[in-house]
Amino acid sequence: MTAAGPHSGDDTFDLIDDALCQLAGRRGKWPGDPLAAITLIASLIDQAERMLPEHVLLALDDEATWHDIATALATSPEQAELRYSPDSPVADSRWPYDW
Repeated sequence: MTAAGPHSGDDTFDLIDDALCQLAGRRGKWPGDPLAAITLIASLIDQAERMLPEHVLLALDDEATWHDIATALATSPEQAELRYSPDSPVADSRWPYDW
């Protein structure tokens, strides 16, 4: 199993821009306000980061290696395992316990 590394382009820009505008509407913020935009983007990043551990575990269940996962995350296998292994002492302890 091999994974392609992350890639940003027009498609990801459009999706993030749409998500930013939708979140701004839900929170009663104006996305043209730089500080509001920073807060909204940080919220999107935080939520996306909270989703990664589940998908890493699913990939491991599907027999992906730490090398495959690291490639998908654009990092080293050691860093991927350190950050996302359930056995890691530094893994994000918020997930999956605070849904």
